[in-house]
Amino acid sequence: MSDQALTYLDANSVAAEGPAWLDVRRRAARASFADAGFPHRRVEAWRYTDLSRLVAKADWQPAGPHEGAVLVPEGRSNPFAGIESYKLVFVNGFFRPDLSELDGLPESVEILPLESALERGTKFESAFDANGPEAMAPIAALNTACARDGAVIRLSDGVQLEQPVQIIHYTPDGGATVAHTRNVIELGGGASMTLLEAQIGWGGAYLVDRVTNLNLGEQSSLTHVRLEDEDTDAIHLSTVLGDVASNASYVANTLAIGGRAGRLQSALHFAGEGAHAESNTAYLLRDSQHLDSTIVVDHAVPGCTSGALAKGVLDGEAIGVFQGKVIVAPQAQKSDAKQMSNALLLSRDAAMNAKPELEIYADDVQCAHGSTIGELDGDALFYLRSRGIEEKVARQMLISAFLGDVLEQISHEVARDVLSARAAQWFGLETGLEIGPETEGVV
Repeated sequence: MSDQALTYLDANSVAAEGPAWLDVRRRAARASFADAGFPHRRVEAWRYTDLSRLVAKADWQPAGPHEGAVLVPEGRSNPFAGIESYKLVFVNGFFRPDLSELDGLPESVEILPLESALERGTKFESAFDANGPEAMAPIAALNTACARDGAVIRLSDGVQLEQPVQIIHYTPDGGATVAHTRNVIELGGGASMTLLEAQIGWGGAYLVDRVTNLNLGEQSSLTHVRLEDEDTDAIHLSTVLGDVASNASYVANTLAIGGRAGRLQSALHFAGEGAHAESNTAYLLRDSQHLDSTIVVDHAVPGCTSGALAKGVLDGEAIGVFQGKVIVAPQAQKSDAKQMSNALLLSRDAAMNAKPELEIYADDVQCAHGSTIGELDGDALFYLRSRGIEEKVARQMLISAFLGDVLEQISHEVARDVLSARAAQWFGLETGLEIGPETEGVV
């Protein structure tokens, strides 16, 4: 049993409240996390990201509700503000109804904060039972024990939600505070929607931990576009645990540009034939930032397809990590899985660790993985400079082309443009693109 874990749980876990079934699960999660503790380098799946060491530097306390207006610094606004959407806004991990927009929801759609869903008596046992593979279980248990709020989205069978849903998380307050949130997303058979999610902070030293449970019914479709843009002193944990039914599809595209240290991890399980899952991540790191992108895909049934692509740009002393694992069960014939990690190092002091893995127990499959680490193409840079293009702009053009394989795959046109603009801002360039009325000022 870990003293570090016990100290953290004493300060941050949720006391007995809510329905009895949830309290049972919280107590079990507390016991599980107290036994496992924060993952460290001796755990193989965390050998490149020592979370135990990272959290040991502060006396973490729960973040409190943020009252009043939220003053967003320049360049840190909600990137999806100009897109007509249903919207849930969380500040320091707490739902803010005054900043959210949920009018006009169809009767067959349920979108509400977790606390309200629990008060309605909505059943979430399966979501809080899911811990994912062993490598992710401690974080899932920690979240179950400590999550106070989150978003619940449920679509009935056959609902095609034309308007996207936004989930926006702001963290304006630091001071070694912690926010744990839990999202639950359930799509009935044949349902489809686009989810736009952003986690944006500027409060200094804080820790955010977000777990999202996905349950996608047969022939359903979820497109998930994410921006992770934390304060440079923040620690960020994001976990997606998903079950994908027969002929259903989950496609995620993520841009990560902030945070002192972070881990984006996903565990996707195919529960029916013909399912598809895809995870594409672009990340831009500088100084001493550290980002770990880890995905596990479980091909438990035949005829499913999956893809994982991570593209990183690292400057200064930044460190990137990609860990991808595909498991193909003996009965999962005709599986098709691909993983690729590409990293571009802009500095000799930057570092990249890549560990793609395949565990294949079937014989009629197509599975491939690969990894590359390199520098900017000197010949291409010279060519652009010889045409009179300023070096800073030429480098940005080459890097944007490198990231294009991820960002250009975003199916929502406006979301694609605003995330590309956010990536361009990382270079300090003017994009000329209006990214919404909340570019700067009060939300």
